[in-house]
Amino acid sequence: MQRGGSNAEPKTLSLNDAWKYESGRRLLPYDLFKWWGRRPALAIAMLLLEGAGITGYQVADIVASRLAHGTSEILSNLKICDPMCGGGTTLFEALFLGAGEVLCSDVNFASTTVVKATMKVLRECDNVVSVILKALRRVSKELEDMWCVNGHCYVHSFLTRGCSGEYCIAPRWVGIFRVKGDILKIAITETGELVEDQNVGIRDTVKLPRERLVEVSKGVYAYVVEMYNAGDPLERGFVSLIKDRSVAAHLEEAQRIARSRLSGGCTPITSGRETRRLLKEGIKCWEQIFTPRQLLTLKLFTEYVVEEDRDMVEVAVATVGTIIRTASLLAFYYQPYGKVNPGLVVKSFWIPRYPVELNPIAGDIDNVKTVGRGTIITYVRKLKKTCKTVPNSILQSSDNVAITMMDAFDVDYRGCDVVILDPPYPGKVAYEDLSQVYMIPYSFLNVDLPSIPTKAIDTGNLEKYVETIANLVLKILNQAPKAQIYMMLGFDKKGEVVYENLKNILLQQGVSIELKDSIVAEAPGTLGRSKARKVMIIKMVKLTPENSHKPL
Repeated sequence: MQRGGSNAEPKTLSLNDAWKYESGRRLLPYDLFKWWGRRPALAIAMLLLEGAGITGYQVADIVASRLAHGTSEILSNLKICDPMCGGGTTLFEALFLGAGEVLCSDVNFASTTVVKATMKVLRECDNVVSVILKALRRVSKELEDMWCVNGHCYVHSFLTRGCSGEYCIAPRWVGIFRVKGDILKIAITETGELVEDQNVGIRDTVKLPRERLVEVSKGVYAYVVEMYNAGDPLERGFVSLIKDRSVAAHLEEAQRIARSRLSGGCTPITSGRETRRLLKEGIKCWEQIFTPRQLLTLKLFTEYVVEEDRDMVEVAVATVGTIIRTASLLAFYYQPYGKVNPGLVVKSFWIPRYPVELNPIAGDIDNVKTVGRGTIITYVRKLKKTCKTVPNSILQSSDNVAITMMDAFDVDYRGCDVVILDPPYPGKVAYEDLSQVYMIPYSFLNVDLPSIPTKAIDTGNLEKYVETIANLVLKILNQAPKAQIYMMLGFDKKGEVVYENLKNILLQQGVSIELKDSIVAEAPGTLGRSKARKVMIIKMVKLTPENSHKPL
């Protein structure tokens, strides 16, 4: 393995070394379903290895094996506990290292849904792919007339929310054609003509007659659609709804039929720091972030997956919850060069002025070829890749896995050898708000989510935050005196204050606390983009005569 300017193996491998090796990779199975704050898998593996007493040359070999999706049995005698498991990084890294027992719990229902779905994939990968493809075929056949017209099917519908009076404002630049290496810019005129215009810019707008556009949702109008003809070669092109009244009529009728088939239910958007933007704009139900035919498509897909296999509820929910980041009006916006940007993940809950309607089932289902980016077929491809890549040997420890929705204070930590704590950071993104999108697919199935009492961590009050974390650490060490606790905390001013105050409290209670290292981790950024954030790693153990003399 190449290691910078030297081919020599390092004697030890630090947490930051582990991150550097992983940087730029999306290690399976974390690319399957969306979670909002991904921790570097190799850094978590390093913590687990330290807990097992593994150091030196062997660590580098283990990391190399993990990058190749290899497994081991190093942790076979250990019980790994993660009471704030999020997307399940600790669980899956523990399985790759052959942990004897793993406890994974979280107070957030979306977290346990994602982890259970991923576990289902690892246990029955081929069956999961088969069930999802069957459901996709049923949906595609049933809704073919809704998504296709005159031998062509929709890829995207370009929308505007900038309407008042008799006119709507929309971007002039529609998209591009690539012809013999050249890029041809396509623009729409005020009369609805689609023309080549090499001078059109990203900020140029056009005034279009409102009566000639198609209202796909309340206050949201379509003015241009992109369609494809699944031939060989596949052809894609733009259609002006002002000029092509047959396609405009079809789009209007498709949305009307979809609306009539939906029950008209409302999954309320709960007020929170992240969701306040939606409520301010009058968007009170999660169903409003889709067009009617999108919503119907995802609803039927969710129902059909569960009909095919009733043990795949979490897989259906996690898949649709992941698709929401690309299929909903929250996620896609007008962007001519790329048409749409699936990199915008649902994190900041805003609906842009010029969103895009994506066809969630665009493509060739039989050959698993997608048209456009971010469709359900896109995620089937990821599932198939997982089936080929992740070894079955990861399942050797899977029978000793417990995944539960539970508050961290209610977990039984007896027998835990290594405990990973990853609490919400002070003043950071409210994951409870973000995970609300998973209520949408659950509402399709009429499943009532259990509500459990929580001793919520107050991220807005540093004093209470420190007190809560200290009490949790003391509870863990009371039940598991020999446990090694590793906690991740944002490496910023607030994080430093928390660490210093936590150290003062725990030392008085006979707990050793040490700032071991820092890593770079993924965190939510502006407009939903992920960004790198420095995270400190804190180790806590119960003081004994053997370790009480060690410097902190």
